[in-house]
Amino acid sequence: MAKSSKRHLRRPSKSTGHDTTDYERIDIYLIPKEQAGLYRVLREAVIQEVTEWMEQESQLTQVETGHDEIEGAYIQALYNGEVRRYYFSPTNISQAQKARDKHQLPLYLEREILGANT
Repeated sequence: MAKSSKRHLRRPSKSTGHDTTDYERIDIYLIPKEQAGLYRVLREAVIQEVTEWMEQESQLTQVETGHDEIEGAYIQALYNGEVRRYYFSPTNISQAQKARDKHQLPLYLEREILGANT
């Protein structure tokens, strides 16, 4: 199952010399302002496609979205009686986008959410 990365694109440390005004908050993450617009577009596209895939996947039931104050936004569903959750972290968005660019998003999601060895 896909995990979120807490070390990725969070609040910059004081030692970096960056001011938090150089960042934009998207969900629980601070994204550099120069990347925020593109990140927001990619994030929304990935969320839409992941949601559509999960709703169409016959092995998944009770698909719903939610938000965790530590991990951020997610989508979850039941799979064989177990809750499977996919977080929309910057790392997961990036991985999903790479799979999407290769036209392999369904395979990526099967592996990450269903645990399929494809």
